[in-house]
Amino acid sequence: MKEIAIVGIIILAVIFASGCTIPAASPDPFTGTWNVVNPEQFNATSFTYVFNADGTGNVIEVFEDPAKNTSMFNITWKAVGNATYEAAFPYQLILSDDEKTFAISGDGSGDKFSGDGFVGIWTKDIPWENDGVVYEGEFAFYENNSGAFSWYYQNNTTLESTYPLIWSKNDGIYSYSYPNDISTFTLGTDGILTETWGDATYTYTRA
Repeated sequence: MKEIAIVGIIILAVIFASGCTIPAASPDPFTGTWNVVNPEQFNATSFTYVFNADGTGNVIEVFEDPAKNTSMFNITWKAVGNATYEAAFPYQLILSDDEKTFAISGDGSGDKFSGDGFVGIWTKDIPWENDGVVYEGEFAFYENNSGAFSWYYQNNTTLESTYPLIWSKNDGIYSYSYPNDISTFTLGTDGILTETWGDATYTYTRA
């Protein structure tokens, strides 16, 4: 038995000395760049996900009406089994030195919000108009790292909708995310990636 063990060790030594190495693990097939099949679902010209191997990534959205602009946001993702994955959307804030205005990093709209110190109320500088209705946007950040984003009708300040959020500060940078804003992706055997977000479904092909 000792002789067999010694021979085995010698064989392994020869293999490694000859430059042979153990094959690296295959990359997760989810990683890479994926383009939505029907960008009109987002009222966009193109909509792309980039999933990196380290669990980070980006979503890139291009609009051309009325003028071309591009939005790019960070994402995080994880595998949950059975060719299924979940992605979350943390938004990073660009805060002015005096902490009286901020913009959302990657947001091609150029929207800004005004407030006075991070904890408190922040109001969207330019109201949003949709189908002839004008809305005021408002962030609220609380000391317990919770908050909300809300839309109000401009004409009577009635609340139209509100979305709970959580926020954090790391290395001097503020970011927030919506706990319920999770997308689920399923990678089919046909190579098609399907996203489910709420009641909506979108399909993607590899770029």
